[in-house]
Amino acid sequence: MMFLKSAIETLARTPERVATLVEGLCESELSRKPAEDVFSLRENVLHLRDIDVEGYEKRIERIFTESHPSLSDIDGALLAIRRDYNRQPLQPALEAFARSRAASIERLKSATESDLDRTAELEDVGTVTLLVLVERWMEHDEGHLRDIEALLAGRAARTTADAA
Repeated sequence: MMFLKSAIETLARTPERVATLVEGLCESELSRKPAEDVFSLRENVLHLRDIDVEGYEKRIERIFTESHPSLSDIDGALLAIRRDYNRQPLQPALEAFARSRAASIERLKSATESDLDRTAELEDVGTVTLLVLVERWMEHDEGHLRDIEALLAGRAARTTADAA
C-alpha cells in the first residue's frame, strides 16, 4: 500500500504542477507549436484534462464498480484535432482537470490491498490491474510534464537569443 499512497500524492500534485508551469504565459506562447506533430503548451493541458475526464476518471470508477470491465483507449492526438485544442480557453481546462483528478484521487484513497488486483481489459493493451492502471497514469502525467518543461525551456532559449 506504500506504492499507492505515494502514487496518490504524485497524481494529486499534477494539476497544480501543470497550472504553475503555464501561469502567466500569453496566448501565443500557450498555442505555439514547435512542429506540426508536437503538442503546444495549451494542447498538453487540454489533453491531460480530456484523458482524465474521459479516460482515467471513468476507468478508475469502472474498475472499482464492475467485474473486469472493457476500457476504451482514447486517441489523444485525434481529440486535439477534432476539438481544436489551440482555440480553447486554458483556465476552464485547468479547472476541469483539477476537478476530475480530485474525484479520482478520492476514489483511490478508499482502495484496499485487494482492490489493487482488480482487473480490466484495456483496449490495445490487454488485461491490466488497478495497480498497472495507476502506474500507466503516472507515466502519462510524467511524459506530459516533461513535454511542457521542454517547451518552456525552448521558450527560454528563444528569449535569451532574442535578447542577444
